[in-house]
Amino acid sequence: MASQPRQLGVRTLSACLFVPAVLALTWLGGLPLAALVAAIVGRGAWEFYRMAAARQLRPDAGLGVVLSLGTVAWMAWRGEAGLALVLVGLVVVILAAALRHGVESYGADTLTTLGGVLYVGLLGSAPLLIERLTPGAGPLMALIFASIWLADAAAYLGGSRWGGRRLIPRISPGKTVVGFAFGCVAGLVPALAHGRLPGLELTGMGLPHLVGLLALVSVGGQVGDLVESAFKRYAGVKDAPALIPGHGGVLDRFDSYLFAFPLAYLYLAALAALAP
Repeated sequence: MASQPRQLGVRTLSACLFVPAVLALTWLGGLPLAALVAAIVGRGAWEFYRMAAARQLRPDAGLGVVLSLGTVAWMAWRGEAGLALVLVGLVVVILAAALRHGVESYGADTLTTLGGVLYVGLLGSAPLLIERLTPGAGPLMALIFASIWLADAAAYLGGSRWGGRRLIPRISPGKTVVGFAFGCVAGLVPALAHGRLPGLELTGMGLPHLVGLLALVSVGGQVGDLVESAFKRYAGVKDAPALIPGHGGVLDRFDSYLFAFPLAYLYLAALAALAP
């Protein structure tokens, strides 16, 4: 019992350190944001391949991580060199499994390597697309992060306190319908910053659209959490390889990010396309 308060203290201290750091880098945008995304994607891809190896799969982790980071570079600068790296990397990945291991589990190993690039590298690069699409996007993306974290915390607290019907027990037995509802509501709280957060007016985001964006983010983030839970159950592991004290691995902390930010980008792109 004594370990629980200690573990809670470690989690709280870690959160007090990494949450402001993430928000600051997001707010600054540019190179700091690209560095944050690269750190999340690089470590997240490595964790993905480590968990895949626990299932006796043999993805090429080194190539997968490099290609995932190449995707970040391409999204950040959209240079032809970055695109060439991604295309060459895809060809190398497809060939590497056969050259290293022969035909045994060739399809599974190749698709797992490519799956890590798409799941972590491509989806994880979405904040860079938002920055290119939306002027002064830093404050808006900070609100997206806040929405993700509030939804996650409220889903856990609501489900733990009131329990009730399980959401999708075959994927995540601990998640409940009540917790999901709490998460959806809590994810809207950052909308209260509309008209109060410096720099947010640069995005031209009205309150109704901000509420719609955060509603999509809070739902998408929880779906992302379920997707990582499904992969961990498939791999037979409880958590991704630990990095953040008290919080598990990067994928455990940023699984929601991998779905929330791409959905946010699609929402913002739709608004931009429909704008007069």
